[in-house]
Amino acid sequence: MLRQEVSLDGKDVPYLYGVDVTEELVGALADLAATADLVLLVTDRAVAVHAEPVARGLAEAVRVALFTVDAGEQRKTLSLVEDIVEFAVRQGASRSTVVVAMGGGMVGNVAGLAAGLLFRGVRLVHLPTTPIAAFDSVLSVKQAVNLSGGKNLCGTYHVPSLIACDLRWLTSVPRGLMLTGLAEMAKNVLAVVPDRRHALEQALGRLADEPAAALLELLDIGRDAKAPYLRSDPRERREALVFEYGHTMGHALEFVSRGGIGHGEAIAWGMLVAAEVSHDLGHLGHDGLALHRQVVGRLRLPPAAAGPGGLDRERIRAVLARDNKRGYLPCAPDEVPMVLLESAGRVVTGDRGLPLVPVPVDLVMSALGTVVGAAPGPTLVEAGPARERLGAV
Repeated sequence: MLRQEVSLDGKDVPYLYGVDVTEELVGALADLAATADLVLLVTDRAVAVHAEPVARGLAEAVRVALFTVDAGEQRKTLSLVEDIVEFAVRQGASRSTVVVAMGGGMVGNVAGLAAGLLFRGVRLVHLPTTPIAAFDSVLSVKQAVNLSGGKNLCGTYHVPSLIACDLRWLTSVPRGLMLTGLAEMAKNVLAVVPDRRHALEQALGRLADEPAAALLELLDIGRDAKAPYLRSDPRERREALVFEYGHTMGHALEFVSRGGIGHGEAIAWGMLVAAEVSHDLGHLGHDGLALHRQVVGRLRLPPAAAGPGGLDRERIRAVLARDNKRGYLPCAPDEVPMVLLESAGRVVTGDRGLPLVPVPVDLVMSALGTVVGAAPGPTLVEAGPARERLGAV
């Protein structure tokens, strides 16, 4: 089992990981929960095969209450968080309770927000089972859910006490969830660590035959990209806003589709739109546009008509108008704040020294039309069996 310390909001949080290390991870979690009266295990129903040995092992050391979630973007709501905390109280939770989130990013967010609200904050442990969670979303203190007006409009900050991942869990995810994780790593390469592009492409090529090595490399890309920003801007309100690259349009597409377009797919389309906007405003050259198409082209996006091409444009506009970055800098009602690039790894700095620029919504929608109109359909370089699920580790 490997261990890295991750700086989150001024605290060094252990990240334990490896292949076939569930028993060791459970032991570490049991040690952390030694003073707890209850472990509330919030888990995605789809990962029951992984959650069962965790629950069984923990139950030998501490009382465990299991709350199962049917993961999905439309269920990422305050009402679900209320259900979780009400269940916890009925189970006899107290300030010593530990909330364990086992699943993807959605489960981590609802359980994380519940942990932040229960008795004004109890201990939280993340056990990520998807690439997006393991490589990206757990490396943050942001816990949020959706409102009727848009994504992640209601939340708080809460630091986990432990992050732990058996990379074996990731090998059983469907192709779409693997795409999610890889899209966020593509974002890191384009916006933050362009020198890791070769490493990303190597990892993609090794997923089918050497999944353990590939997953370790992808985890390193995610952690290395975020580490400096987590130290300097742990709540992601200043320079760390760069990780919102592709998320302005991406979140709108994901939300309007009610999760029909997965997070990773949405962020991939969102990056192409952001690149087009950056180019239209004179920041990003033709080489930068070509690089986006090459990097995103490593992800197997469905045809545009099955994704953003079939969505209601007026609903997208309405969601853009309530983007959760609004308020960081002055923005007219018909503008939306976006992260834009001058080149790979170089952001455009706007007012207040932030990596955000107010962009007319009309221009953003025009860029979406350009991207969708130019999309040729599926664009991933074939990767054998990894397109469905990873091979044996």
